[in-house]
Amino acid sequence: MATMTRLEQFFDDLGNKSKSTIKGYRTAISQYMGFIYPEATREHCGEYVEKYFNEGRDYHTDFKKFIQVTQKDKPGLSALQTFNTIHSFLRLCDVTFTDKQIKQLKNQLPKGGVMTMEDDMDTETIRNLIQHTDIKGKALILCLASGGMRVGELLQIRCDDVDLTSIPAVLKIRAKTEHGKTKNGEGRITFISSEATAAVREWMKIRAAYLASVANKGTGLKNRTTPKDINDPRLFPFSGNTVNELFREAVIAVFGKNAVDPNTLRSTHHVHQLRKFFLSQLSLAVSKEIAECLAGHAGYLTGNYRRYTVAQLKEEYLKGEHTLYIEAIREIRESATSTKKELLAVKDDQNKANSQMLSLLIEKDQLREVVKKQADEIAALKEQTAQIAELKAQTEQIDTLKEELHLLADIVDTLDYQKRDLMSEDMRKQEDESIAEGGRIAATLLASKKKSKKT
Repeated sequence: MATMTRLEQFFDDLGNKSKSTIKGYRTAISQYMGFIYPEATREHCGEYVEKYFNEGRDYHTDFKKFIQVTQKDKPGLSALQTFNTIHSFLRLCDVTFTDKQIKQLKNQLPKGGVMTMEDDMDTETIRNLIQHTDIKGKALILCLASGGMRVGELLQIRCDDVDLTSIPAVLKIRAKTEHGKTKNGEGRITFISSEATAAVREWMKIRAAYLASVANKGTGLKNRTTPKDINDPRLFPFSGNTVNELFREAVIAVFGKNAVDPNTLRSTHHVHQLRKFFLSQLSLAVSKEIAECLAGHAGYLTGNYRRYTVAQLKEEYLKGEHTLYIEAIREIRESATSTKKELLAVKDDQNKANSQMLSLLIEKDQLREVVKKQADEIAALKEQTAQIAELKAQTEQIDTLKEELHLLADIVDTLDYQKRDLMSEDMRKQEDESIAEGGRIAATLLASKKKSKKT
C-alpha cells in the first residue's frame, strides 16, 4: 500500500465530513500554502504541504503573519472559521501551540460578527426574482423560501422523498445520502407551501427532458470529466454552483446588477437569505420552536423536534403557511401583512400567559411537596401516638401486678405469723434452732468457697 502524503493523511484523519466542509478545508489550506509560498498552486498544494513540514519552520510565526495579513479585513466570523480550519490542519499534522501562543494568535483576529450589510429579502423581492427564472429556478426558490432548507439539503432530496399528495407537501431530509448529508448529521422532515408544490409539479413534467438535454453538456471540460447521470434520483439534479448562478442571474435581472458589500465583497442578495425569510415569516404565526425545528437548527432537533408528531407539525405549518405565500393575490398578501402586528401582540400575550402558567405549575409542584411532607409528618405522629398509648396500657398492667404482689406478700406475712402462733413452744424453739443451723452452714460454705479461691 502506498504511503499517504501529509495532506491525504489529514483528510483521512478528518473523518466523515460533508463535501462542503472538505471543500472549505481545501480552500483554506491552499490559501495558507499560497501565503507561505507565493508560487504555490491549488493543484500542487500537497507538494507544498510536504515541503512546509520538512523545512522545520516556525509555525507559530507563520500562522500569526498569515492572520495579520490575510484576515485583517475579513468579517470576524469568517476570520475565526479560517483560523479554526488552519489550526485543525496544523494540529492534526502534529503541530502544537501553548495556551499563550493560541491566545496571541486569536488576538490577531478582527473583532465583530457579520459585516455584510444585506438588502431585504422580502415577499416582493422574491416574487420579482422568480419572474426572472425558468421553471426549475422558480420551483427551487419557492421550496427554499417555504421549506427552510439549506441549499445542500434541498439538492440531496430524492424524488422518492417527496410526497406532493400530502397537505402540506412533505419533504424528507435524510441525514446522509450518496449526494451529501445534513450539516448537523440529523434527519428530519419539512413542508413546502401550496405555491411551491404547484411549481414542483410543473418542474417534474420537464425534469426528464432537462436531464437528457444536459447529459453531455460540458463533458471534457476541466471540471467535467464524466457525463451527467440521466437517472439522477434527486428532485433537483444539479450542483450548488448552478443554484448560485441562477440566483445571481435573477438578481441582476431584477436590480440591474449583483450588488456587493464594499467591506466584504459579498453579495447583498444571496440564496441563503431565503432560509432567513422562512424563519422570520413562519415565526410570526407559529412558535419560534416549530420554525427552528423545521429549518433544522441543531439546538431544536434534540428534544423539541421529537416531541411533535408529523400530524402536529403539519397542523402548525398550515397555521403559518399564509406568511410564506409569494405569488398569492394582492388582497391575500396584504391581509397577511396587516395581521403581522396583531400576531406579534398575540404571541407576546401568549408568551406572558405561558410564563404565568409555568410559574403556577412550579408553585403547584412546590405546594404538592409541602403537602406530602406534612402528610408524612402526620402519619409519623399517629404512629408515635399509637406507640405511646400501648406503652401507657402496659404501664397500667405493671402497676396492677405490683399491687397484687404487695397484697400476696401481706397475706404470706400474715399466714407466717398465724403459723407461729399455732406452734407449741418446743416447735418454735426447734424451728429457730433449725434456722440458726442453716445460717451457720451457709456461713461455713461461704468461707470455704472464699478460701478455695485464694489458693
